[in-house]
Amino acid sequence: MRTAAIQRPTVGILITALVLTLALELTMARAVDARSDDTSKPTLFVHGYGGGDCEGDWGFLMDSMRAGGWTGGFYIPKFLAGDSNCNPRPNMAMGCMSCTGSHSHWFGHSGTTHSNNTSIRHLSWHLANYIGTNFTARGIAVDVIAHSMGGLMIRYALAKQGVDSFPRLLVEDVVTLGAPHDGARFAVLTGTTQGAEMEPGSSLITWLKASAKNPQGTGGTDWTTIGSHGDLIVQEDTATAMSAPHRWRYTTSPTWVTHRDYMRSSSTSTRRAQYPCVSSPGAWCETSTYYPVQMIRAATQYATH
Repeated sequence: MRTAAIQRPTVGILITALVLTLALELTMARAVDARSDDTSKPTLFVHGYGGGDCEGDWGFLMDSMRAGGWTGGFYIPKFLAGDSNCNPRPNMAMGCMSCTGSHSHWFGHSGTTHSNNTSIRHLSWHLANYIGTNFTARGIAVDVIAHSMGGLMIRYALAKQGVDSFPRLLVEDVVTLGAPHDGARFAVLTGTTQGAEMEPGSSLITWLKASAKNPQGTGGTDWTTIGSHGDLIVQEDTATAMSAPHRWRYTTSPTWVTHRDYMRSSSTSTRRAQYPCVSSPGAWCETSTYYPVQMIRAATQYATH
């Protein structure tokens, strides 16, 4: 009995298949990499160590963004037991961040609630799963605005993508406000796990400085770090310590911007702020620019601002 000959693909067929595959991959990459530069993306608002009063933390900023034309959904992930609801607003939701990701994984704990004695690393795990499950898995890119400790959470979540079961994330813009990227002096005096982790030289801060200098989500992430000379909780040098493309330090002219003022300091005029000098690396130049609320709006809408 004769065996049927196996038809091998010709070189031409293989080359054609390879070209089609590469073209498809390039098309997909372009679809992910392309910035939207619009106001229709979902925006996540992540509070810090002493946050949880949603209206007090984010109400003014959300209203300002809506007035400025933002149409995308606003999401406030709840992760501490004391997190309270915002006043009702159209297209806004308080999300259960603690409902995504196992509580026993990655610096985990027993039970299902969190406090200031829950590791920042573990909260980052929940945040990564919250974004991954609700947005990235559906092909939706998000912007993240994070205050204080919240900035460390999203920084760690992006840096751990694809490692230790952390999901990959579509995060287009991140704006951190008074985040202790290089640690917060005397944070350990809070007597809590999170306070110890935010102390300069802690294992978490050391890891972030070495492994999360400018972490990128799938398709790229544009970082803006904002600090203030008037912030006596997180000093301006640590608030802008990341290798971010956009770094701003507000001066005390005309008024101080304190640790809880970033989300409410607003004006149609300009005020003084510093940025890294291009001509003198390591030095800071000063100029007149947006107030913090207007800067946040520009940072989440445009790659260049």
